[in-house]
Amino acid sequence: MNSVFVAVSVVLAGAPMIDASPFAKKHNADGSIEYSYDLTLVKSSPAPADAISAHGEDKVKAFLKSLPRTMKVVVAPGTPIEVSAGRAIEAGKMTTAFATISDGPMAADTIIGKQKGAHLRPAFDVNEPRLLLSAEAVAWNVRQIELSALAAEEVDTEVLRRELWNKVLELALARAKSGQGDAREGAIALVARVAAANACLDKTKVVASVRADSDLSLAVDAELSKLTESPDALIPPQPWSWRPELACAWIRSRAMGAPFDRSRAGTGAVLILLDLLQKDPRLGATYEKLRSRRDRFLGVPKTEGILLWKERAQGKPDEALEGLNGFIESLPMDDRIPPPLLASSSTPFNRFLGELSGAERAHAYAELASAVQDGRVNAATDSWPNARDAALAPLCVQDKGKVVQFDGDWRERLTVAFSALLGSGGEARGSGPAPEGDDAERSELKIRLLVPPVIEVEPLPDLFAREAESLQKLVDALSAEKMTGLTSLAPDGSRGGPIVATAKTWIPRLKGLAALAHPEQQASKELAPGRQFANAWRSDPAFSKDVREVSASPVAMPGDRHHAAIIGVARRELTVEYAQPPKMTLSTPFEGAVLQATEQRYIVPVLMSVEAPAPPTKKPMDRAALKALVDAAQREVTDSEGAFVEAVRQP
Repeated sequence: MNSVFVAVSVVLAGAPMIDASPFAKKHNADGSIEYSYDLTLVKSSPAPADAISAHGEDKVKAFLKSLPRTMKVVVAPGTPIEVSAGRAIEAGKMTTAFATISDGPMAADTIIGKQKGAHLRPAFDVNEPRLLLSAEAVAWNVRQIELSALAAEEVDTEVLRRELWNKVLELALARAKSGQGDAREGAIALVARVAAANACLDKTKVVASVRADSDLSLAVDAELSKLTESPDALIPPQPWSWRPELACAWIRSRAMGAPFDRSRAGTGAVLILLDLLQKDPRLGATYEKLRSRRDRFLGVPKTEGILLWKERAQGKPDEALEGLNGFIESLPMDDRIPPPLLASSSTPFNRFLGELSGAERAHAYAELASAVQDGRVNAATDSWPNARDAALAPLCVQDKGKVVQFDGDWRERLTVAFSALLGSGGEARGSGPAPEGDDAERSELKIRLLVPPVIEVEPLPDLFAREAESLQKLVDALSAEKMTGLTSLAPDGSRGGPIVATAKTWIPRLKGLAALAHPEQQASKELAPGRQFANAWRSDPAFSKDVREVSASPVAMPGDRHHAAIIGVARRELTVEYAQPPKMTLSTPFEGAVLQATEQRYIVPVLMSVEAPAPPTKKPMDRAALKALVDAAQREVTDSEGAFVEAVRQP
């Protein structure tokens, strides 16, 4: 920011003989930007040959002498800007973290770009783009906070789940041994479901007390066969795929969330659970606590039929079981399928993915992105699970304000980022043109002050604002469940700092970034923490974490399931230009000055992801294996992608 730059080059026939780029900028309280131009070097530099040929050396020297030492230009706020793709993914090695990305010039992809010049170039020069904090980097970090919080909550909640279901299994076993008729059949069905779920659908882990009874053992094997019919039953998403105990928690919850067959045994199983919960207040309180945690952290179910059954039983599920025919007849026809013991959570995103069928399942996240983009999937922000989904939606539906417009290539890049953050893969490779060379005459006795647009962060204010809201909802959920002391849980099982403290650190940053990203809110009182962070983000430890990870799609095709990996961080170029001429004012009038709006190029760090089909029941590669694979490929994009695809396709 403190270097002086003067470009003496040729752009247009009869153009001003000198172009000067600003060496510093100042943000004024009213949102305007003041650019400073140091012309000291211009005044002492040799006169351009084109101008001397046209006007003579004396006139050119006189003009140079008349130049002031400094000039300042003030640009009024609110001028619309257009954001578009510059050059594509930079060739070379990826880094493993956002913080370690280079802030040097982009590797040239044109002959002109490879020519070395003697001029110093400031951060505002089109050929020397500056590193910009990308929306993708911020979204990735917030996602890590959310996943580590979810993992920690799930480990904590597992204590309650084991306590509840082990006790239910014990009591149901007793009823299976002592009951008769519908009561016994219902107890057997309840034992089979709970025993299968507690074993994480692994027949070798079914407890001995169930295996000791031939009827119960036969029933649990049948239940295991039914619950594992879908290849999706055993492949958990993040963060449940991080560790075996988390995977078991996800498998158990999914099994408990499956309805029973429409049978007298299935109906009896649900009524027996209601009876057990009613007769044991402590057991009932644990069940309600689990429902509360599910709703706050995972999502409220689309429907929860067991509540309707509880109401229909009128507080007497044991009597409903005795008069089973009458109870069944009292239910609406559509509600006679025995509901799950504890309904599965639901959010707009996972609900949409779960309803996909046919070929749509092969492109699940692309379908989701399209649905978010056209409004078929809308996430409210009334709970943390919904707010998590809503926070990423702006990557598909970029802000439609009057001030910032994105071109098609950059919109595609953001949509791919949306998919990568959720566990899909692929990178938008489209790109715009490289900077053009100068090949025309400079002869007019003028100095042209180049005035580029300035952005301090990728301009997606709605994304940052929604991420702040998501973290606030997380804090609210932890506070409501009296879990404010919970510490984050990393994929390797290590513990981090208190989740609430981390979220509260990031909320003002995100609000500040939202204000910083919105040209019309440059005077906002929330701006300061955003600007401070945007200027020093690479020093934050959060961005030094290794980004590499693997996910398996939650939905499979009949013959395969797509696995995706984030394999590193690369750099892309982003171009910003004014959509219309801005209002520019020269602080001290000078007749020989021409003000010209110009484009500005930036470098943004982006996630590199890859996707490949795998056998439908194959579990995702662990992080250590992915890191070894990418390192063996020397972190080169193409080689790393190929190595991942080859590894995933193996049975």
